[in-house]
Order: sequence, then C-alpha cells, then structure tokens
Amino acid sequence: MALNNRELPFKVPSYSLTGDILSFQQCALQYRYYNGSSLPPSRPVQLWTGEFAHGVLEEAYRHWKINQPAFPWPCNQTPWPPPWTGPPRPSHDIGVLGDLVEARLTARGKNPRSSDARDFAYRRVEAAINMLAPHLFPLITSAERRISGTRPIPGGPNAMRGGGDRFELTGVVDVISSVTATANPANPLVQAIQQVTALVPAPFEVIVDYKAARRPSIQEPKWQQHEWQVQTYAWLCSQVPGAQPVGAGLLIYINELVPSRTDLEELRREIVNNETDMRPSNGSSDYYALHRWKPVAGGQFPTFSQQFLLARSIRVVDVSGSPVQRALSQIEHVVNQIEGSAINENTTGNIPQNWDASGDDRDCVACDFRHFCPNPFHRRNAVGVPISPPIAPG
Repeated sequence: MALNNRELPFKVPSYSLTGDILSFQQCALQYRYYNGSSLPPSRPVQLWTGEFAHGVLEEAYRHWKINQPAFPWPCNQTPWPPPWTGPPRPSHDIGVLGDLVEARLTARGKNPRSSDARDFAYRRVEAAINMLAPHLFPLITSAERRISGTRPIPGGPNAMRGGGDRFELTGVVDVISSVTATANPANPLVQAIQQVTALVPAPFEVIVDYKAARRPSIQEPKWQQHEWQVQTYAWLCSQVPGAQPVGAGLLIYINELVPSRTDLEELRREIVNNETDMRPSNGSSDYYALHRWKPVAGGQFPTFSQQFLLARSIRVVDVSGSPVQRALSQIEHVVNQIEGSAINENTTGNIPQNWDASGDDRDCVACDFRHFCPNPFHRRNAVGVPISPPIAPG
C-alpha cells in the first residue's frame, strides 16, 4: 500500500535578494505584475543587460583560469543580429564569449532593446575585462556560489501567507575573492579593500557583486539598497559551516567604465549638489574633461584616466556586525511589505491600491505596464523637478 508523503503544516516562502527584494524596492507594482502574476516581461531590457554582463564576465574568468591569455583581450563582436561572418577569432575574444551568452539569453526570450544598447553592453564588458580583470581574476577563488539561509519573520505566523514564521533568503554571489597579507599592494582592488578591512585579521574572503549600472547618487535609495544586499550576502555566507570570515563586500559598477551621455549629465548634477562620494579632483585632467564637455547629441565623449574610471566603478562595503544586522532588519522589513501587500490584495481584490508604483525614470521607460500605470515617474515629478528624456542605453 502506497503512503502519501506528509506535507509540512506550513510552507517556508523563499525570497531572492535580487529577483524579489531589489525588484520590489525598485518598483513594487512592476514586481507584482512581473512576478506575482508570473508574467515575463515582453521586453526584458534590464534583465538582458545585467545577465549579459554577468555571463560574459563569468565566461571570461573561466577561460582565463584555464588558458591564462594575456591582456588586453580583443573584442570583435558579431553584427546585430548574428551570425559572425568575419575572419576567425581567438577563443578568448570577447565577441566569442558574448556570442555564447547572447545565445543563452535569446533562447530564454531575452534580447537587447536596440543595436545601440547592445553596442554599449559590449563596450562595457570589454572595459571591465581589460581594466578590472587583470586585478580581479588573480584574487578569485570560486565563481557563482549559491547561498541561502532562513530568518524569522517579524510579527509571527499572522504576518505570513500560509502561517509560517520563517522565510528563506537566497542569492548567488558572483565571485568570492581571497585576500591575504601577501596580496599585491599595488593592486587597486586590494588598496580599496584594505581601507575598509584594516582591522580584519587575514585571511578573509571578499564578496564581489557586479552591477550593470552606474554608481548611484548617495541620495538615491539604490545606494543604500545595494549596501544592504551585499551585507546580507555576507550574513548568508557566514551561515555555511566552516566558512572563512567575510572581510568586505565589493560592488563593481560596470557602466562607470564606459559612461553614457545620461550618466555624465547625472554625474555633473550630483557634483553640483554634493550627492556623490567619488568625483574628480579639482584641477585634475579628469575634472577639466568632465566640466568642459558639452552634452551635444553625436558629440565626442570626454576622455578620463583609467584611475578615475576604476575609482568610480569600485565601491567597498563594510560587512562588520552592526551594519549587517541593520541590513537584515531592512530585508525583513521588505519581506513584511511584500507579504502585507499580497495579503491586502487578496482581501480587497485590487492590485494597484496595494502595490506602490515607485520606479525611477529608467525603470518606467523599460516597463511594459507604463501606459496604464496609476503613478508613472513623469507624473510624479511633473511639478518643480525637470526630467531629461532617457537616452539609450542610459
């Protein structure tokens, strides 16, 4: 006689730090439509850009680890759309790696918004590989580690659908770097890390997370949200038995290596308003390059030093005890908001009233639901806040 498995009296809901927590913080209503309704975006532009950058960098690391080709690597990309019809390319050509990643994304229905967006993505991963990889790849001990852990939900079983009192947090750490006392002191990544980890005994691990985005203003919610994400990753890593301590989190903003016109306009505005932590030094060549640049369509972009571009792209996050506990409290608060919104929607039968439309202008431009959104960005900011039209691939 066959016996059925006994089910748990409740289900433990699982939340991804990127797919759920950051997506909800970005725009709760968009998160509900895409995830709550299980509707994939018809034009998943942001998904394509981020996954393309992550995929190419991971492929590049694996190829470098086995073959150790010298830098810089060539980037002969395929025309849009493929296939490539030019002369044979070496296996470490960034265009070859990009072909592999693009094929995977296309099979999942993810494509770039335009040829310009695709071109910018290739230029940015090329810069990341040739400017960052020579410093980053020698530090890496493992790539793409999947981590998870459970947390009690504040408010107890009544705050969760299904009656549970815990939820699962999951994430994928792009790379784990081992930093020791013998690390190359001339390495700019090591220098940046050591400014935060001076009192952390070596050896320790460093979580590295790539962001296919520009460095946020210190006034933007994303500035704090990215910090909480990495600090929560550090906590999840600490739950693994026998794990080395995590000394710091390293965020790498890939778009800073090849900024768009919109990025540069926002940087100048942030400098004027004292809203950025990383600006060119007064009187430096980078300072004059930025302030003498005129944002004319089709005009030349300023030329910055590699040192400045790396400084803008690298952000080291403190993952010591108190900041991590504050981050976990914030993540729990977001889970409470998601659960509360879902419960209220189930009670009232109304989606827009229970999920806030909170995306910024770039989120709204790439959103399938912007035409019937009850609170789009341009209406939220119509009075007293000038908005420049987004410029692909901004």
